[in-house]
Amino acid sequence: MKTTRIIILFILSSILVVQAGVFDNRLPSPRATAMSNAFVAVANDVWAGYYNPAGLAQLKHYEFGSAYQRPFGLPFFNNGFLGAALPLPRNFGSVSLLAETFSVEYENTQLSSETTIGLAHGFYLLSDIHSSLSFGYQLKYYHWKLGQSVSGLDLGSGATVGLDVGFQASIYQRTHVGIYVYNVNNPHLGSEVAHELPRRIVIGAAYRPYSGLTTSLALNKSLGFDTQVEGGFEFFLADWLALRAGASTYPSRFSAGLGLRYAGFLFDYSLHTHDVMAETHKFGLIFRIGG
Repeated sequence: MKTTRIIILFILSSILVVQAGVFDNRLPSPRATAMSNAFVAVANDVWAGYYNPAGLAQLKHYEFGSAYQRPFGLPFFNNGFLGAALPLPRNFGSVSLLAETFSVEYENTQLSSETTIGLAHGFYLLSDIHSSLSFGYQLKYYHWKLGQSVSGLDLGSGATVGLDVGFQASIYQRTHVGIYVYNVNNPHLGSEVAHELPRRIVIGAAYRPYSGLTTSLALNKSLGFDTQVEGGFEFFLADWLALRAGASTYPSRFSAGLGLRYAGFLFDYSLHTHDVMAETHKFGLIFRIGG
């Protein structure tokens, strides 16, 4: 019976991998998820490397972050994130170190595990009281390990390196635009049977009509898939409380969440629906020194 369940879980996880892509469709920030990931133009915290590394240029304080989710509420999925970011001296921008683990496990049997380590850097090319333009990049190390087959055969592992690049621009701190290219170097995993890692380009814009309100829209195009339209907003009811919501297409998904601030701690929560699977709950905590 246990063997049958393991086979079923392995098939299900394989289907989800084919649909979403290995090392794809998993993002750390509940703040961004609550806005349906329409975040490329406004990413500006420790998680910016996942959405647009150019946003690291805006960082002014040390930040440490952690996040956790169980995709679609499935008990055999575990997905965790850690991050640390620090501003560099003078005009060299900011850097961040990011790590992600994703595993498929059942009754102490690991069917698959993915690990990603990223080093991101963002800095201003231009910045004055009227406008700004920043550039960022991220180098990522991917490692994918499969468990043993039912017959006890080791299914192996593989590793590769990816590169992301992005730009952000703003005018009068109200209008923001961003562009992000994911895996621009077209990395592959495996030798005999090469598995192409997902590539995508995200273009977006955001508008802040007044302090405390941000509206954002993005077009997310993954190679081989339909273009997703993502939109969301963030509204601060008070300095310590933010409300967020959004929607996206292909598939049709809705999102909502909130953020709480207290003494340098930023707690975020998001709910993300799916048209077929169950919803995903995501929790995150950022500690900001001097913020």
